[in-house]
Amino acid sequence: MLLTDITMKPLSNETKTEDENQTLENNLEFLSPYFLGAYAENNDILEKLLLEFVRDHIYWRRNYHPEDKPPITPKMMNSESYQNSMSKIREELHSLTAKLKRSVPFYNPRYIGHMSSDLMMPALLAQLITCFYNPNNITGESGAVTLEMELEVGQQFSRMFGFNTDPTKTPCAWGHLTSGGTNANYESLWNFRAAKLYPVAIKNTLKKLNLEIDLSEQSDDYKNFNDYSLWELANFSIDQVIEMLIAIPSLINVKYGEEKLHEYKIEVDKNRIEYLGQALFYAENWQLKPPVVIVPATAHYSWEKAMRVLGFGSSSLIKVPLNSAMRMDENELKRILCNLKSQNVPVLAVVGVLGTTEYGTIDPIDSIVKLRKECIKEGLNYYIHVDAAWGGYLTSLFRDENDQLLPLSEIKQHLNYFPSEKIYNCFVALSEVDSVTIDPHKQGYLPFGTGGFIARNRDIVRLLSTDADYVFSQTEEPDFMQIGQYILEGSKPGSNAAAVYVAHAVLPLNSESFGRVIRQTVRSAEYFFDQLKELKKKLKDKVCLTVPFDPDSNLVTIAINPDGNQNLAVMNEFAETVYKELTHDPKAPIQTKDFLGSKTQLSIKNLTKDEQSELFKKLHLFDKNSSTERDDKIFLLRHTLMNPWLSAENDGLNYIDQYCIYLEKILLETVKKY
Repeated sequence: MLLTDITMKPLSNETKTEDENQTLENNLEFLSPYFLGAYAENNDILEKLLLEFVRDHIYWRRNYHPEDKPPITPKMMNSESYQNSMSKIREELHSLTAKLKRSVPFYNPRYIGHMSSDLMMPALLAQLITCFYNPNNITGESGAVTLEMELEVGQQFSRMFGFNTDPTKTPCAWGHLTSGGTNANYESLWNFRAAKLYPVAIKNTLKKLNLEIDLSEQSDDYKNFNDYSLWELANFSIDQVIEMLIAIPSLINVKYGEEKLHEYKIEVDKNRIEYLGQALFYAENWQLKPPVVIVPATAHYSWEKAMRVLGFGSSSLIKVPLNSAMRMDENELKRILCNLKSQNVPVLAVVGVLGTTEYGTIDPIDSIVKLRKECIKEGLNYYIHVDAAWGGYLTSLFRDENDQLLPLSEIKQHLNYFPSEKIYNCFVALSEVDSVTIDPHKQGYLPFGTGGFIARNRDIVRLLSTDADYVFSQTEEPDFMQIGQYILEGSKPGSNAAAVYVAHAVLPLNSESFGRVIRQTVRSAEYFFDQLKELKKKLKDKVCLTVPFDPDSNLVTIAINPDGNQNLAVMNEFAETVYKELTHDPKAPIQTKDFLGSKTQLSIKNLTKDEQSELFKKLHLFDKNSSTERDDKIFLLRHTLMNPWLSAENDGLNYIDQYCIYLEKILLETVKKY
């Protein structure tokens, strides 16, 4: 997606020359106000603003009932115990900063490893300043200001993904912040399970109370509820379930009266899986098989954890093999869905990844959406979640200042390869999925840990509400200022919400604002890819350097193999030896490392036999299956090109040029040992 599918040649309608393709756009003037900087160049403004707003907070404290006497008196402050305590505090803080200096320098362009970089200075300041006020975004009572900010950020993400946020239209989206992408992924399945199995609870309740509800009287899309099979009940869309949730109580009230309605509301909750638990629910509904969740083989490890945490079990997580581009194989997905349909196994969700953790690749979201439309005709419906923890902010490149989708040609203007038409269609299809995960603490350049969860239909929270009298008041309509009722987490820092809110206020989520930051990182990855082609030529007859698949975002992986070697174990050992020169030893001074990278491994079993053969040919390896676990994976050098300062130059060379020279040096030194 970053680069053209499969071929990596410049797009046919590009007018840029080869020389222009080999240059890295210098966008430093635009970027310079928004970060502290690799060398803390903006230290004066950071210190000035932080001091200004710390003092502002102090004045705020002193102006709340200024007639009160200060509890900490001058006498206390002059006491020996006070002075000793202050000395101890200072000593421990100095000890802390001494230890922290052994940390990995994520902020520096010499770090091109994991998904971390320099931080947005306005966001960092907003978070630090808000910490003094210590708001708790569990409810509007304890986070009145920052919870409103959080909900607005949710609306911003919703609009960026193409969801409706006009409350007069349905479905209307909503979103909120989490501690990270893992919890957001958990929440997607928690939401989906509530919706998927709720119609079963409705039918069982109507049967127990001897109530008859004929939905065909309201719409030709439905029939008498008693006539639905368990399979049919487990294959309604989220929007349909919410229609039932709202319509059936109203029909009961009209037909049977308020007393029966009250009885129904109590009983329907007792028939839900959330009340009964997995064992009792499926014992009572033994004809219904438990649903499965389908993910790509590249799915983040949090998905397996989610299956365990929510009680589905790891065996109910089905992993779809990958194609040669490291994306979910569409044909394999279709085959799996057909097989599940033939066995009447409900599918809770199909998860597509918008930027995998290992490779940054993007699954065919458009195909997942299209395939659902086909499956619905056959009676199989599944919910769609997009794990965009990494690639979510890439979407800002696709939106104009009015949140409208930009044409493909306009997005391509500033880049050499990104995006291909196929990947463009993936971003277009986001508006048709059911929920999305995004991580502001990744490509949003915010401090850890801030994730986000966005749902296309906000009324799903009607199925999730949890009571707590000391925190929440009871309302018929969802009240998002009592957000703790509807989410998995409890107390949550308002300071994180303030950080995201301020970052988006300074740089809105469109192609001419935040998108310019993202575009610079994509361009860096393109430039790096081009330089690797040159490096491959230089190392010919010494090291086989290969980009095993085309990058889809600003993350590039490299496979390296000593020339003449055909053994996978030797290749992996060689790559690990090289990687040791790119990894940080906390016991050694960080300055001893010229550059810092990261690694990942490609599981051969995730590829088809044909794709395995093709990859082995690229890497000059024997095309054979290994018998040891070590030889079932290919060791890769992994580079995240998100640092804003990669285009900065030293002696005429930008940091990517310098890294390629350094990589060539350590490769040549290492290959001498083989």
